[in-house]
Amino acid sequence: MAIIENGTISFKGAVIKTWDHYWIDGMVSEYALVWNIEKHEYETVNIGYYGSDGHDFIGIKCEVEVSEIISRDILKHTKKSAIYSFCQSVIEKKSRIEAGIDAVVVRGRKVQKGKKLNVFWVGERPTFTGYGTEGIAGCYDEQGNKIWIKADYLKNVTPLKSPTVKERKKYINWYIEQNTEKHVRRIAGWHNMV
Repeated sequence: MAIIENGTISFKGAVIKTWDHYWIDGMVSEYALVWNIEKHEYETVNIGYYGSDGHDFIGIKCEVEVSEIISRDILKHTKKSAIYSFCQSVIEKKSRIEAGIDAVVVRGRKVQKGKKLNVFWVGERPTFTGYGTEGIAGCYDEQGNKIWIKADYLKNVTPLKSPTVKERKKYINWYIEQNTEKHVRRIAGWHNMV
């Protein structure tokens, strides 16, 4: 079964889960998470709206059911997203300013642009306007002088060690576990897909 509205069946074998939302006025909304096979993405469908007397104002019937084709499609597209997310995390790691890296000054007036620094501390300080904070880095230059500079003025130039295949698989498995339901992974046999 799937979602039945006025005798019309939709999302057959693609209903992932249902949940309720209780409103402060005593009303209850019921939702279903479904997989749209044409768009290859999740959608949320409002399937019920119950009054305090139990009357359903929407009247859509729904039953959780996931077919093997749908679960494999979900995992296929979730794996693509996981690979993209993994690449983004590697790029982010490469550009992150943190203690122990080498950096080059790319902005500012007080420290010469292009000067190579070794970062020993990164933290935050209040801005001069008093609203919010800004990142600040403590660095040593090549002569051993201590320099304090905004972290935004630095560019990471430390060579990044390429992630291993094991690290990549671990990230993809973690991403799939976080972004899919357990019964979807079980139906598709997701351990064989990664």
